[in-house]
Amino acid sequence: MLTMSEEDATLFAAMRAGARGFLLKGANQAEIVRAIQAVSHGEAIFGPAIARRVTEFFTAPPPSDDTAFPQLTPREREILALIAAGRSNPQIASELFLSPKTVRNNVSNIFAKLHVADRTEAIIRARDAGLAR
Repeated sequence: MLTMSEEDATLFAAMRAGARGFLLKGANQAEIVRAIQAVSHGEAIFGPAIARRVTEFFTAPPPSDDTAFPQLTPREREILALIAAGRSNPQIASELFLSPKTVRNNVSNIFAKLHVADRTEAIIRARDAGLAR
């Protein structure tokens, strides 16, 4: 693929669609010829800037719990992690030194923000995001 787009979304969409080569429009003629020949022989080829970004993407640490559910406050994420770990509201209240009413209010807020109907759905969403493993 020869493109002027440097966006990660374009790069990864092209790769998912089967592109084995990805060069930016500013590549010189020799780079383009080499890329075509390499891809025709079964190789994957990326320009230096693209190769660096692909490498960074795959070597980056996995997202932390803080990046999961950005719509939640840190306290709500903490409570969601405890819910996902199987803790009841009274257990959460005791562990976090909160009143049971405060925990209930936070749980209600979590359900509303995640658009889930119950604790089971919240647990599934949390575990899918890597909380409480």
